Amino acid sequence: MTLLPPDDLPSPTAAARQIGDWVAGLRRCDVPEAASAVALDCIVDTLGVALAGTGEAAARLAADDALESYAAGPSRLLTGGRLCAEGAAFANVAAAHALDFDDNSYAGFVHGSAVVVPTALAMVEAAGGTGSDLLTAVVAGAEAQYALAEAVGNGVYHAGWWTTALFGTVGATAAAARALGLDGRTAADAIAFALCGTGGLRACFGTGAKPLLAAQAAANGVRAARLAARGLTVPHAVVEDPRGFARLIAAGRFDPTALEALGQRWRLLDPGIDTKLYPVCLSAHAAIDAVRDLMAERGLTPGDIRIVNCRVPPVVAANLTYDRPMTAGEARFSLPFAVACAMLHGTLALDHLDETALADPELRQAIGRVHMTADPEWNADPDRARSAPEGAEVSIETTSGERFVRFCASARGTVARPLSAAEHSAKFLICAARAVGPGGAERLHRKLRRLEAESDLSSLFDLAHHGGCS
Repeated sequence: MTLLPPDDLPSPTAAARQIGDWVAGLRRCDVPEAASAVALDCIVDTLGVALAGTGEAAARLAADDALESYAAGPSRLLTGGRLCAEGAAFANVAAAHALDFDDNSYAGFVHGSAVVVPTALAMVEAAGGTGSDLLTAVVAGAEAQYALAEAVGNGVYHAGWWTTALFGTVGATAAAARALGLDGRTAADAIAFALCGTGGLRACFGTGAKPLLAAQAAANGVRAARLAARGLTVPHAVVEDPRGFARLIAAGRFDPTALEALGQRWRLLDPGIDTKLYPVCLSAHAAIDAVRDLMAERGLTPGDIRIVNCRVPPVVAANLTYDRPMTAGEARFSLPFAVACAMLHGTLALDHLDETALADPELRQAIGRVHMTADPEWNADPDRARSAPEGAEVSIETTSGERFVRFCASARGTVARPLSAAEHSAKFLICAARAVGPGGAERLHRKLRRLEAESDLSSLFDLAHHGGCS
């Protein structure tokens, strides 16, 4: 990573223009099949999680506000009805991130798909596009936001910015620009405008503000693309400007080679996409896996465990701030809750996050037996920092005095330990069935897996089912 060049040196092509030109020039045939396969997985996983999320309070709030605030239009609302693209993107992104069950990439610590997929769907529907157009728009949005996130580095996240809202605006804008078929200059205007107004604070973690900030990023991206299409012009050097994005938000760090690699190195493949197996912050997943594995290998029951100690990197401790969570939102950012669920239930599922389950006295007692310690030296070892950015070392002390230790570098579902096709499918079916029933979930899954055969996205969710998406 490099610092911005001195002001008296000639500047390369502005970052926003580089992104805009690449987005405008992207065609489906340019995307390698390996990257398109990952993009399709992102679409399927995100829409399944979004359907499950439609029942959450933040998603209902977003849908109600969208129905009241936005005009009717061609883009489907997952809770039912149709709105203009901006309104549908706002509501559907909130649903996609409401459960914190959506995917993640270490290019910026970004929940990229939750913002990009619903935005691309809304915009491609509005444009009358096809399944192939949707996949291309998703790739455009994902690669654009991950490339910019990589260019300024993960220090942005560690400083307290919530990168899903911060870079998600760029991803949404790029997806919208691709769906609208904007030329490079106009797409750059849209991206520059979006960057001028983007933001998001990690202080919102554990509350309904988190999915709503993602929703706001999507709506802002759609609006930026539409305004640019209407003639808005913005200086393209908003990343490099002394008053701009890199200097103000990234402490002056900006590596232009990350953008030059657009279309040559695909972030969907490297660093890739982590698909969650558990509906909580990814920072808790390695500890969950370590506890599950130790209990299975040693034949331990919950009653055998006296205490669980989890040693984690500082970023995990910074994310998982609720030792004794009282709400489902707080529980999604609580290592003691996550590990206690693994102890008691052998896993952590959506049903464990309702208010009744949280109030269970046995769970509350188990939470009190779990302790987390941040290791300030975790990242001193470059190999461990690279291979286990959200890893965990778990030690279980039993009531009989035994002690068992397990180090887990990468959780199930991460790029290092990917889910199988069957696990991907099972997750989708469980999630989608909450909104459209088991039969509807099966039918939608078959349609999504054949997405590029869909010539008319307006009928994608016509499943003859009960519940949302009508």
